[in-house]
Amino acid sequence: MKLNSRGFTSLLLSLAFLMIGISGAALYGGPQGRVAYWTDWTMLGLSKEQWESVHVNVALLILIVSVFHLYFNWKPFIGYIKAKATWHIHLKREIVATMLIISWIVAGSIIDIPPFSMVMQFNANIQAFWEQQSPKAPAPHAEEFSVNRLARTIGLSVEEVMDTLNQEGFDVDDQLMSIRQIGKNHGVAPSDVYAAITKHYNNLQKVRCGGQQGKCTRANPNGTDP
Repeated sequence: MKLNSRGFTSLLLSLAFLMIGISGAALYGGPQGRVAYWTDWTMLGLSKEQWESVHVNVALLILIVSVFHLYFNWKPFIGYIKAKATWHIHLKREIVATMLIISWIVAGSIIDIPPFSMVMQFNANIQAFWEQQSPKAPAPHAEEFSVNRLARTIGLSVEEVMDTLNQEGFDVDDQLMSIRQIGKNHGVAPSDVYAAITKHYNNLQKVRCGGQQGKCTRANPNGTDP
């Protein structure tokens, strides 16, 4: 049975637009990456990375299918333009208004003025909510830390961390394994792996991270800087 190219591309575009709207909503309503990865956040069973992959690849599909859609409908498109050439001449005000609206949205988003700044502020509030509700990491993107680096970050020896993990049922024999990989191997979030360690130690050193290179320094247990 022959495939109707025009109908196929139209349906594919419609479903792709629906999917990019869903994935965009999931990313807008989700936490920041460092929180999502640390807590293994998911929505509708998909992680933040998976939603990002869906969003980017569907957007790419839309661009590709749009080219084919225009190709399959090129003659009707040209005919429509020719037939409506006179009509378009009388739409000067509408064309100008359309360009002004698009320019207003783009410029307003760039210089961050209402109502566009309100949309972004609402997104920031959502992310702040997720961060307040989520377990705190010892440093940004600590899920990527190896056991060795995590031990140094929180002021413990590698042996102490590995012994504690093994005691808690996390079979770890490689100090270069990441906290994220350990959690993945046991079906838990990186934050759960960290919690399994910290519950055995009450006086872990505080970690301060910042600066242009994102370097982390440890504070003394009594709260003063080293």
